[in-house]
Amino acid sequence: MWIFAILIGIYGSFVTAQQNPTITFITKEIVADLGGTIDLKCAVQFAKDFPVMWMRRGYADSTDTPLSFRGSRIVPDNRYSVRYDETSMTFVLQIQDLQETDQGVYQCQIPINNVNKITAEVPVHIRRPPVISDDSTRDLIIGRGEDVGLFCNATGFPHPKISWRRQGNAALPTGGAVYHGTDLKIFDIQKEHRGTYICTADNAVGQGDRRNINIRVEFSPIVRVPRDRVGQALFYERELECIVEAFPPPQVEWVFEGRKIVSDQYYDVSTFSVVNEVTEMKLRVKNIQKKHYGIYQCVAHNKLGSATGKVDLYATQFPMDTGRKAQALGLSGNNAAPGTFLSTFPIQLTSYTILLLTLAII
Repeated sequence: MWIFAILIGIYGSFVTAQQNPTITFITKEIVADLGGTIDLKCAVQFAKDFPVMWMRRGYADSTDTPLSFRGSRIVPDNRYSVRYDETSMTFVLQIQDLQETDQGVYQCQIPINNVNKITAEVPVHIRRPPVISDDSTRDLIIGRGEDVGLFCNATGFPHPKISWRRQGNAALPTGGAVYHGTDLKIFDIQKEHRGTYICTADNAVGQGDRRNINIRVEFSPIVRVPRDRVGQALFYERELECIVEAFPPPQVEWVFEGRKIVSDQYYDVSTFSVVNEVTEMKLRVKNIQKKHYGIYQCVAHNKLGSATGKVDLYATQFPMDTGRKAQALGLSGNNAAPGTFLSTFPIQLTSYTILLLTLAII
């Protein structure tokens, strides 16, 4: 920069008595695409004996960067070039293969002396596709009943527009399927509000950007019993079922007459985790004895609380269709529709026949 100061001082010493130069035209604000080419024009008058320069304005405390001096490029970047049209007295700064870093303010400058100068500026914007900012909200775990704010911002030019929706286009807690704005507020959040929220940034440049934010809501267990009374005859098997919703995931167990049930010769205990914090509990009672009839409890608990469901296993005179044993006895087909009593037998039910059937089952 000291070289330019010396040159400006030399020029200033020779032109102090002449008419001050002016800038008669400057290119207006430019918006260009990445990889493109732009021409910045600066037309001057009475500047024959003055140095005309193109400068790249610095940001904040950084200094300006000289790009040209009169009609010569001085920046060491071959993407820049300078030409002078004597007819129109116009200095043209051309930038090829535009990069994101080329965005900024360019200044045409005519120094009068070490203190005074005449300037005109051209803002240059580079179209850039949206990129969602790192400070945007990521996955959250929140307690039921709390308020939560989701934030999403993005860089790019033009400035991207932000919109929100839920996965599957479910209704937002704010109402409607789409919300526009950087901040999405959810008040008194409930378990129905859990799921994936999608932030989309778009500015018509490229494909846009998006971020999926998974919201998990903590709540105490809720137990649902599909069938609270289930019947079956002696020596057959029957399945009991409970559906549990909870987060964090609950501990679950079956209880009968105050005793926790584990898998053994009479019981098969199974648990399946499905979507949306749902747990499916199943208990298969095998080779039912009289002692197995009664009220079974499915119990679920996590750090927020507990819940209990009840299933009554009661005795029936005839066996319910359980598929496997019905087929083994030749009682399937038209004689035994699923979910009905096996009350129509293909053989005459004498006491002796029933005894033989019982022995075959066991």
